[in-house]
Amino acid sequence: MTWFKIYTEEIIKKGGLLPFVLNKEKRSAGALINRLKKELKTGAKILEVGTGTGAMGALLIKYGFDVTGIDIDEEMISIAKKSFALFGNSNKVFIMDALNIVDKFGKNSFDCVITHGMLEHYSDEDINLHLSNQLKVAPLVVCVVPMKTMSEYYRSRGLGDERYLSTKFWKKLLSKNFSIKNIYGFGFKETKNKYLSEKIIQKDMLAKLLVSFCAFNEFWIIKKQ
Repeated sequence: MTWFKIYTEEIIKKGGLLPFVLNKEKRSAGALINRLKKELKTGAKILEVGTGTGAMGALLIKYGFDVTGIDIDEEMISIAKKSFALFGNSNKVFIMDALNIVDKFGKNSFDCVITHGMLEHYSDEDINLHLSNQLKVAPLVVCVVPMKTMSEYYRSRGLGDERYLSTKFWKKLLSKNFSIKNIYGFGFKETKNKYLSEKIIQKDMLAKLLVSFCAFNEFWIIKKQ
């Protein structure tokens, strides 16, 4: 099984690429975008590292952000280009190693870096390396990772090398070298609490309060103060 096959099947189930992308906006992607709209100006430059299907990047373009997406998986890039093109921009999607972003784009070249479903595949040392690199190209990094609370069913849909860690572990790891500006949680249906309504964590205050019960945590990282 590859990510390309996994997501191709998901896209087909949703009725095509556009419904697949727009469906993301109804849940976590929509909440993250609303937070970014409060934090960043319209037209702000965002780098999505590990863009995957490009769904998040496409939605950010829809809301007026200047988005660049990168991924090391050539097959996934082919999907991402189509996603970006849904809202008029497919020329800023590149196949490249995430550790080459400083050489490729230069320091302070973006307003924000986003990663979603990436860092959990790496060791503690490599996580610190990636985040240090990302904070060279932008003052803010938003990284979303799956948590220890995720159910076995949803874990089985990955490739098997993901690390499912607790909020406490991530806070300890990240705070060694970086400052954590905010932490938000989302995703009840992917946990054993799947019968709880997602509406509970639509508001930022509750998303912060219930962070340790959620399937995903969204960390807002800045340089050590």
